[in-house]
Amino acid sequence: MACEKKSASSFAVKVGLVLLAGCILAPISLATMFRNYAVPLQTLGSASSVMGGGERIASHRSGRNEGPVLCDFSSSRSDVCELRGDVRVLPNATIVLHHPLARHQSWRMKPHARKSDRHALARVTEVTVASSHAADHAAPRCTANHTAPAVVFSAGGYAGNMFHDLTDVLVPLFITTRRFGGDVHLLVSDAPPWWLDKFRPLLRGLSRHDVVDMDRGGRGVLCYPRLVVGLEFHKEMSVDAARTAGEYSMADFALLARRSYGLTRDTAIRLRGRSSGFRPRLLLISRRSTRAFTNAGAIARAATALGYEVVVGEPARHAELPSFARVVNSCDVLVGVHGAGLANLVFLPAGAVVVQVVPLGGLDAMAAEDFGEPARDAGLRYVHYRVAVAESTLARRYPRDHRVLRDPAAVRREGWMALRAAYLVGQNVTLDVRRFGGALRRAMELLR
Repeated sequence: MACEKKSASSFAVKVGLVLLAGCILAPISLATMFRNYAVPLQTLGSASSVMGGGERIASHRSGRNEGPVLCDFSSSRSDVCELRGDVRVLPNATIVLHHPLARHQSWRMKPHARKSDRHALARVTEVTVASSHAADHAAPRCTANHTAPAVVFSAGGYAGNMFHDLTDVLVPLFITTRRFGGDVHLLVSDAPPWWLDKFRPLLRGLSRHDVVDMDRGGRGVLCYPRLVVGLEFHKEMSVDAARTAGEYSMADFALLARRSYGLTRDTAIRLRGRSSGFRPRLLLISRRSTRAFTNAGAIARAATALGYEVVVGEPARHAELPSFARVVNSCDVLVGVHGAGLANLVFLPAGAVVVQVVPLGGLDAMAAEDFGEPARDAGLRYVHYRVAVAESTLARRYPRDHRVLRDPAAVRREGWMALRAAYLVGQNVTLDVRRFGGALRRAMELLR
């Protein structure tokens, strides 16, 4: 019995040593095995892009188009990968590429043009991409084979905010799909039905194929010879014509927007040589909550006295965009406080004027980037009006020496949330109509 116990004990020790050695050697073996497929990690807010193959694939902008996988992770706003070969899009947000020259690798992407914004990416579905050089006979069979390429993107993030719908999704989608001349399939996730209805005319202008809603079941396995994951971003709500070699610009996107919604005015009124009976039409954008005009009536009367035909309008809700787009297109001047309503400038006729009222808070650079540059890029004229402290309702909320009024730069240094709370959420404007008259006269001059 003693010998049997000793033998059993010895056996147990040997088994334990073998298991311990296995635990140590297994990771080493796996690390050696996958050494050639090292995965550099790039943080994408709450998501990550994982790229295999031991090197970053060349950028689209480099002009290189060889190889089955071409990715660009260099942008601060978006990641884009282009796949060529046997590309299969599975219903579970997985994309599989088979190509003789492809490496065994996989990575994850959030195909949305706000990649460093954790709040936005929390509403974006992650896509898993895997590539292999050998055909996988176990892969699901194609439900539908297409000869045209496809683009996979997310409408999540801040969907429903007109500015974000344009700057994060629709303008980047225009940039990404332009080279395909309409013969491209659009595969979208995180798009509420109302979003698809609201922008369907514009999506039809980008693609002659039906939009594929990746969140709705029953689509099966879709197969393409070429697929782009993610959207290329140039600048806020605009196209960088220098990066398109002059082939297209934001003016082309604006023309597409007008055509998509059946808008007929392509050129604003020109007052030079016209009789005094011609009155340019001015749209004063009304906001109900924050950054609203508290004296819209007085502003409208002052504009009328200067020779404008004034329309006061509120940015459209989801189903009302076509009718509001027609109102915008009928106008020659668009006036609004910094905010999403100004994004409707894409429906203005060329040569029209955008007057942006910039509230207190040192927001001039942001306001110019968000709407000033896009307006000029779209072939519009731009007037920048910075409110005086007395024109902000914050002047009635805080004492004169409060830092919100005295030192906006200090508030901005505390970060975006501090800036938002102080200047974007709780501030309205009461314009000094005599002072603002200078901006209205400047807009009139730009129409001559």
